[in-house]
Amino acid sequence: MQIDLIAFDLDGTTLNSKKEISERNRHALRKAYEQGIKLIPCTGRSMYEFPNELNKFIDEFGFGVFPFVITENGAQVYDLAKKKLLYSKSLPKETAMAILLEGRKQLAVTYGSFGIMGACDNIGLAWESREAKPYLDDFLEKWNPSLANLEELIEWNDGLTKISMTFLHEEGYNKFFKIFSSWPGLALSSSWENSIEVMTEGISKGEAVTFVSRHIGIPLERIMAIGDNLNDLEMIQCVKFGVAMENAIPVLKDNADWITASNDNDGFALAIEKVLSK
Repeated sequence: MQIDLIAFDLDGTTLNSKKEISERNRHALRKAYEQGIKLIPCTGRSMYEFPNELNKFIDEFGFGVFPFVITENGAQVYDLAKKKLLYSKSLPKETAMAILLEGRKQLAVTYGSFGIMGACDNIGLAWESREAKPYLDDFLEKWNPSLANLEELIEWNDGLTKISMTFLHEEGYNKFFKIFSSWPGLALSSSWENSIEVMTEGISKGEAVTFVSRHIGIPLERIMAIGDNLNDLEMIQCVKFGVAMENAIPVLKDNADWITASNDNDGFALAIEKVLSK
Protein backbone atom coordinates (compact mmCIF):
# COMPACT_ATOMS: atom_id res chain seq x y z
CA MET A 1 0.00 0.00 0.00
CA GLN A 2 1.60 3.22 -1.20
CA ILE A 3 0.51 6.33 0.68
CA ASP A 4 1.69 9.72 -0.59
CA LEU A 5 -0.65 11.99 1.37
CA ILE A 6 -2.11 11.89 4.88
CA ALA A 7 -5.19 13.99 5.62
CA PHE A 8 -5.75 14.27 9.35
CA ASP A 9 -8.24 15.75 11.76
CA LEU A 10 -6.99 17.80 14.73
CA ASP A 11 -9.26 17.75 17.80
CA GLY A 12 -9.82 14.22 19.06
CA THR A 13 -7.25 12.85 16.60
CA THR A 14 -3.86 14.58 16.40
CA LEU A 15 -4.44 16.50 19.63
CA ASN A 16 -5.03 14.67 22.90
CA SER A 17 -7.62 15.61 25.52
CA LYS A 18 -5.35 18.41 26.73
CA LYS A 19 -5.20 19.87 23.19
CA GLU A 20 -1.53 18.86 22.92
CA ILE A 21 0.49 16.78 20.47
CA SER A 22 2.29 13.93 22.20
CA GLU A 23 5.98 13.42 21.56
CA ARG A 24 5.25 10.19 19.69
CA ASN A 25 2.71 11.94 17.46
CA ARG A 26 5.21 14.75 16.87
CA HIS A 27 7.91 12.24 15.90
CA ALA A 28 5.54 10.40 13.52
CA LEU A 29 4.68 13.66 11.72
CA ARG A 30 8.37 14.48 11.32
CA LYS A 31 9.17 11.01 9.93
CA ALA A 32 6.31 11.17 7.44
CA TYR A 33 7.42 14.61 6.25
CA GLU A 34 11.04 13.51 5.95
CA GLN A 35 9.94 10.56 3.81
CA GLY A 36 8.16 12.88 1.39
CA ILE A 37 4.55 12.26 2.43
CA LYS A 38 2.26 15.29 2.06
CA LEU A 39 0.63 16.24 5.37
CA ILE A 40 -2.76 17.97 5.17
CA PRO A 41 -4.50 19.14 8.37
CA CYS A 42 -8.29 18.92 7.98
CA THR A 43 -10.22 20.70 10.70
CA GLY A 44 -13.51 22.27 11.63
CA ARG A 45 -11.51 25.20 12.99
CA SER A 46 -10.84 28.43 11.12
CA MET A 47 -7.31 29.44 10.14
CA TYR A 48 -7.31 31.88 13.06
CA GLU A 49 -7.80 28.91 15.40
CA PHE A 50 -4.99 26.81 13.89
CA PRO A 51 -3.26 25.31 16.97
CA ASN A 52 0.14 26.52 18.07
CA GLU A 53 1.22 22.88 18.37
CA LEU A 54 1.15 22.67 14.56
CA ASN A 55 2.47 26.18 14.03
CA LYS A 56 5.67 24.95 15.67
CA PHE A 57 6.16 22.55 12.73
CA ILE A 58 5.77 25.45 10.31
CA ASP A 59 8.38 27.40 12.29
CA GLU A 60 10.73 24.41 12.10
CA PHE A 61 10.25 23.23 8.52
CA GLY A 62 8.54 26.11 6.71
CA PHE A 63 5.15 26.15 5.02
CA GLY A 64 6.09 23.04 3.02
CA VAL A 65 5.41 20.83 6.03
CA PHE A 66 1.67 21.47 5.54
CA PRO A 67 1.40 22.54 1.89
CA PHE A 68 -2.39 22.79 2.15
CA VAL A 69 -4.73 23.29 5.09
CA ILE A 70 -8.42 22.38 4.99
CA THR A 71 -10.53 24.41 7.43
CA GLU A 72 -14.20 24.94 8.35
CA ASN A 73 -15.00 21.23 7.74
CA GLY A 74 -13.96 21.60 4.12
CA ALA A 75 -15.47 24.99 3.33
CA GLN A 76 -12.02 26.48 2.72
CA VAL A 77 -8.70 25.20 1.38
CA TYR A 78 -5.51 27.24 1.76
CA ASP A 79 -2.18 27.00 -0.05
CA LEU A 80 0.08 28.14 2.77
CA ALA A 81 3.26 28.54 0.72
CA LYS A 82 1.54 30.82 -1.78
CA LYS A 83 -0.60 32.48 0.94
CA LYS A 84 -3.59 31.80 -1.27
CA LEU A 85 -7.17 30.74 -0.64
CA LEU A 86 -7.79 28.06 -3.26
CA TYR A 87 -11.35 27.11 -2.46
CA SER A 88 -14.16 28.69 -0.46
CA LYS A 89 -17.92 28.33 -0.08
CA SER A 90 -20.13 30.31 2.30
CA LEU A 91 -23.68 30.35 3.65
CA PRO A 92 -25.80 33.14 2.12
CA LYS A 93 -26.60 36.04 4.43
CA GLU A 94 -30.34 35.30 4.66
CA THR A 95 -29.77 31.63 5.54
CA ALA A 96 -27.08 32.40 8.11
CA MET A 97 -29.30 35.03 9.73
CA ALA A 98 -32.27 32.67 9.97
CA ILE A 99 -30.16 29.97 11.63
CA LEU A 100 -28.69 32.48 14.07
CA LEU A 101 -32.09 33.83 15.12
CA GLU A 102 -33.43 30.31 15.69
CA GLY A 103 -30.37 29.43 17.72
CA ARG A 104 -30.82 32.43 20.01
CA LYS A 105 -34.13 30.96 21.20
CA GLN A 106 -32.40 27.83 22.52
CA LEU A 107 -29.96 26.95 25.29
CA ALA A 108 -27.11 26.83 22.82
CA VAL A 109 -23.75 28.53 22.37
CA THR A 110 -23.57 29.80 18.80
CA TYR A 111 -20.32 30.42 16.96
CA GLY A 112 -19.96 31.92 13.50
CA SER A 113 -16.91 31.50 11.28
CA PHE A 114 -15.98 34.00 8.58
CA GLY A 115 -13.03 32.23 7.02
CA ILE A 116 -9.88 33.47 8.70
CA MET A 117 -11.64 34.44 11.94
CA GLY A 118 -14.83 33.85 13.89
CA ALA A 119 -16.77 34.90 16.97
CA CYS A 120 -19.18 33.57 19.56
CA ASP A 121 -22.61 35.23 19.54
CA ASN A 122 -23.17 37.20 22.77
CA ILE A 123 -26.98 37.44 22.58
CA GLY A 124 -29.70 34.87 23.23
CA LEU A 125 -31.29 32.59 25.81
CA ALA A 126 -27.98 30.95 26.75
CA TRP A 127 -26.74 34.34 27.98
CA GLU A 128 -29.93 35.05 29.93
CA SER A 129 -30.49 31.68 31.62
CA ARG A 130 -29.07 30.81 35.04
CA GLU A 131 -29.05 27.18 34.03
CA ALA A 132 -26.73 27.88 31.10
CA LYS A 133 -24.27 30.10 32.96
CA PRO A 134 -21.94 27.32 34.30
CA TYR A 135 -21.91 25.67 30.87
CA LEU A 136 -21.31 28.98 29.11
CA ASP A 137 -18.47 29.88 31.49
CA ASP A 138 -16.84 26.48 30.89
CA PHE A 139 -17.19 26.86 27.11
CA LEU A 140 -15.62 30.31 27.11
CA GLU A 141 -12.76 29.19 29.35
CA LYS A 142 -12.06 26.13 27.21
CA TRP A 143 -12.14 27.81 23.80
CA ASN A 144 -11.56 31.51 24.64
CA PRO A 145 -13.48 32.77 21.58
CA SER A 146 -14.01 36.38 20.58
CA LEU A 147 -17.49 37.63 21.51
CA ALA A 148 -19.66 39.70 19.18
CA ASN A 149 -23.15 40.33 17.90
CA LEU A 150 -23.18 37.82 15.05
CA GLU A 151 -26.17 39.53 13.45
CA GLU A 152 -24.01 42.56 12.76
CA LEU A 153 -21.07 40.47 11.54
CA ILE A 154 -23.28 38.51 9.16
CA GLU A 155 -24.52 41.80 7.69
CA TRP A 156 -21.00 43.19 7.32
CA ASN A 157 -19.62 39.99 5.79
CA ASP A 158 -22.69 39.25 3.64
CA GLY A 159 -22.96 35.74 5.12
CA LEU A 160 -20.56 33.37 6.85
CA THR A 161 -18.60 30.22 6.18
CA LYS A 162 -19.98 28.05 8.97
CA ILE A 163 -22.29 28.41 11.95
CA SER A 164 -21.88 26.07 14.93
CA MET A 165 -24.24 25.49 17.82
CA THR A 166 -23.43 23.53 20.95
CA PHE A 167 -26.54 22.62 22.92
CA LEU A 168 -26.87 22.37 26.67
CA HIS A 169 -29.25 19.41 26.33
CA GLU A 170 -29.47 16.53 23.88
CA GLU A 171 -33.15 17.27 23.23
CA GLY A 172 -32.25 20.69 21.85
CA TYR A 173 -29.62 19.11 19.64
CA ASN A 174 -32.07 16.49 18.32
CA LYS A 175 -34.73 19.11 17.64
CA PHE A 176 -32.45 21.38 15.69
CA PHE A 177 -30.76 18.57 13.77
CA LYS A 178 -34.22 17.52 12.58
CA ILE A 179 -35.17 21.09 11.63
CA PHE A 180 -31.96 21.83 9.75
CA SER A 181 -32.02 18.46 7.97
CA SER A 182 -35.15 19.60 6.16
CA TRP A 183 -33.72 22.96 5.08
CA PRO A 184 -32.67 23.04 1.42
CA GLY A 185 -29.11 23.93 0.46
CA LEU A 186 -27.46 22.98 3.76
CA ALA A 187 -24.79 20.50 4.84
CA LEU A 188 -24.85 19.36 8.48
CA SER A 189 -22.07 17.85 10.52
CA SER A 190 -20.76 17.59 14.08
CA SER A 191 -17.34 17.80 15.73
CA TRP A 192 -18.28 17.02 19.34
CA GLU A 193 -21.18 15.92 21.52
CA ASN A 194 -24.46 17.85 21.14
CA SER A 195 -23.02 20.16 18.48
CA ILE A 196 -24.37 21.00 15.04
CA GLU A 197 -22.24 22.62 12.37
CA VAL A 198 -24.13 24.07 9.42
CA MET A 199 -22.51 24.85 6.09
CA THR A 200 -23.67 25.32 2.55
CA GLU A 201 -24.65 22.20 0.61
CA GLY A 202 -21.82 20.14 -0.87
CA ILE A 203 -19.28 21.03 1.81
CA SER A 204 -17.40 18.26 3.60
CA LYS A 205 -13.83 17.32 4.44
CA GLY A 206 -14.20 14.55 1.86
CA GLU A 207 -15.00 17.03 -0.91
CA ALA A 208 -12.04 19.19 0.13
CA VAL A 209 -9.65 16.23 0.20
CA THR A 210 -10.88 15.25 -3.27
CA PHE A 211 -10.21 18.83 -4.44
CA VAL A 212 -6.65 18.73 -3.08
CA SER A 213 -6.14 15.28 -4.63
CA ARG A 214 -7.00 16.64 -8.07
CA HIS A 215 -5.12 19.89 -7.54
CA ILE A 216 -1.77 18.23 -6.82
CA GLY A 217 -2.26 15.03 -8.83
CA ILE A 218 -2.19 12.48 -6.01
CA PRO A 219 -5.00 9.95 -6.54
CA LEU A 220 -7.35 9.09 -3.68
CA GLU A 221 -5.99 5.53 -3.87
CA ARG A 222 -2.70 6.85 -2.38
CA ILE A 223 -4.24 8.90 0.44
CA MET A 224 -4.82 7.99 4.08
CA ALA A 225 -7.32 9.92 6.23
CA ILE A 226 -7.58 9.84 10.03
CA GLY A 227 -10.44 11.16 12.16
CA ASP A 228 -12.79 10.68 15.07
CA ASN A 229 -16.13 12.38 14.50
CA LEU A 230 -19.05 12.83 12.12
CA ASN A 231 -17.34 15.63 10.21
CA ASP A 232 -14.59 13.14 9.27
CA LEU A 233 -16.93 10.52 7.79
CA GLU A 234 -16.85 11.56 4.12
CA MET A 235 -13.08 12.03 4.37
CA ILE A 236 -12.33 8.48 5.51
CA GLN A 237 -14.87 7.08 3.04
CA CYS A 238 -13.42 8.74 -0.05
CA VAL A 239 -9.78 7.63 0.34
CA LYS A 240 -7.99 4.30 -0.01
CA PHE A 241 -7.16 3.91 3.67
CA GLY A 242 -9.57 5.45 6.18
CA VAL A 243 -8.58 5.28 9.85
CA ALA A 244 -10.84 5.84 12.87
CA MET A 245 -9.54 6.63 16.32
CA GLU A 246 -10.52 4.32 19.18
CA ASN A 247 -12.36 7.31 20.67
CA ALA A 248 -14.28 7.84 17.41
CA ILE A 249 -18.06 7.71 17.17
CA PRO A 250 -19.50 4.29 16.16
CA VAL A 251 -20.48 5.25 12.59
CA LEU A 252 -16.91 6.31 11.85
CA LYS A 253 -15.51 3.02 13.14
CA ASP A 254 -18.07 1.13 11.05
CA ASN A 255 -16.83 2.87 7.89
CA ALA A 256 -13.10 2.77 8.61
CA ASP A 257 -10.57 0.40 7.08
CA TRP A 258 -8.66 0.30 10.34
CA ILE A 259 -9.20 1.41 13.94
CA THR A 260 -6.20 2.75 15.80
CA ALA A 261 -5.72 3.60 19.49
CA SER A 262 -7.31 6.66 21.11
CA ASN A 263 -6.05 10.23 20.88
CA ASP A 264 -4.75 9.91 24.45
CA ASN A 265 -2.80 6.76 23.56
CA ASP A 266 -0.86 7.89 20.46
CA GLY A 267 -3.37 6.41 18.01
CA PHE A 268 -2.45 9.07 15.45
CA ALA A 269 1.22 8.04 15.58
CA LEU A 270 0.31 4.33 15.36
CA ALA A 271 -1.61 4.96 12.12
CA ILE A 272 1.32 6.85 10.55
CA GLU A 273 3.81 4.22 11.73
CA LYS A 274 1.66 1.55 10.10
CA VAL A 275 2.01 3.35 6.76
CA LEU A 276 5.72 4.07 7.15
CA SER A 277 6.45 0.40 7.92
CA LYS A 278 5.10 -0.78 4.58
